[in-house]
Amino acid sequence: MLDHNLNFFYYIVLFALYCFVGWIAEVIYRSVSQRKFVNAGFLFGPFIPIYGVGAFLVVVLEYALQDWPIAVRFAAFGLLITLLEYLVGYLSEKIFKLTLWNYSECRFNLHGRVCLRFSLLWTLLALAFVIFIHPEAFRRVASLPAGLVQIAAIVFMVYFWIDYTFSVISLAAFRKGVAYLYEEYFNLSSLEIEDILKSFQRLREAFPDLNTYVNSHINRRIKIKIDSYLKPVSEKIFQELEGRKPFEAEYYETVRDILAHEEFRKLKEYFHHNSSIYSHVHDVAYLSYRISKYLKLDYRSAARGALLHDFFLYDWRNHDAPDLPREKFHGLEHPKIAVTNAKKYFSLNDIEEDIIRKHMWPLTIVPPKYKESYIVSFADKYLSSREFISEYKKRIEARRSKKDASRRGKDIPTAEP
Repeated sequence: MLDHNLNFFYYIVLFALYCFVGWIAEVIYRSVSQRKFVNAGFLFGPFIPIYGVGAFLVVVLEYALQDWPIAVRFAAFGLLITLLEYLVGYLSEKIFKLTLWNYSECRFNLHGRVCLRFSLLWTLLALAFVIFIHPEAFRRVASLPAGLVQIAAIVFMVYFWIDYTFSVISLAAFRKGVAYLYEEYFNLSSLEIEDILKSFQRLREAFPDLNTYVNSHINRRIKIKIDSYLKPVSEKIFQELEGRKPFEAEYYETVRDILAHEEFRKLKEYFHHNSSIYSHVHDVAYLSYRISKYLKLDYRSAARGALLHDFFLYDWRNHDAPDLPREKFHGLEHPKIAVTNAKKYFSLNDIEEDIIRKHMWPLTIVPPKYKESYIVSFADKYLSSREFISEYKKRIEARRSKKDASRRGKDIPTAEP
């Protein structure tokens, strides 16, 4: 496992080799999962340091515990690798204020930095590494000429330091860019936002959880802005939504052709939360229209996209329609169905199509592209929550009334015979 006769440079070459092997493994995993080539890892070049560090820690531990039972060594590998992954995740969050990976959705996770499933996987790989990979790699590297190894090690160290420096600068620039995007979001055009995000595309592909970081900050910014708007005008808007006041003429003019379409009007036949799909999308469209107009966005596209966001013609609670077979999940599938139906009967611009396709984000993996899409997604969830709570309160009230009636019935004295 270790040879005290080998000089320092041999171990540098081994470290580089294991960093490279780790990069290959990550590239395969990321490229397969994202269906395109992804240059994985923190560095620009084909090396991932955490694999090299992990490999050497496992080798040293195996050397120290080589006479111990395999079960003990296996547990020790697991603890060591889990601690390493947790520490690297913790430091990246504290130093760069970024979450490079997040296991929060996995069972048995600790602060989202480690989880049982991946810890077991790394431990199995560590065991295979010390039994099969390291002995052969060590033998081959040890057989190389000392002069060649020394040159290779020096070249790698110089390269590694340069790459590491520029990678840290890139990560700092990413964080700065996200902060700028977060602060200036409503002052930037969609093209400017897209250019900022494209400039950090490599990092976002290498660490997909950074996309969640970016979008959560944008979502928070939008929510703060919308909340500040909703508080002073919410009573007026919801009076309009509940039919006590007429909608604005401009809103009706914007969506008149959709509301009059025979196929769209079929949505009245399908129940949603506590009303029809037709009523729900009408409410979401009007709220999205008002918010987008207040924020000086494309309120026409927001209204039309929102009106078509649930354009599916089946009962989502018990579906087995041609559009959606029983085995498919409505939450993930219905945005695609709505886009197909909308395109069949209406002409959609890019914003409207993005609104319909992405309104279920983050359930749908790809985040919205336009500000208007975030607005509609927010309005949909906001009104759905209100509808659900309203329906829940009605049911509770109905149960209470039933219990009170039953109790009063028991209290009525029966007549003596």
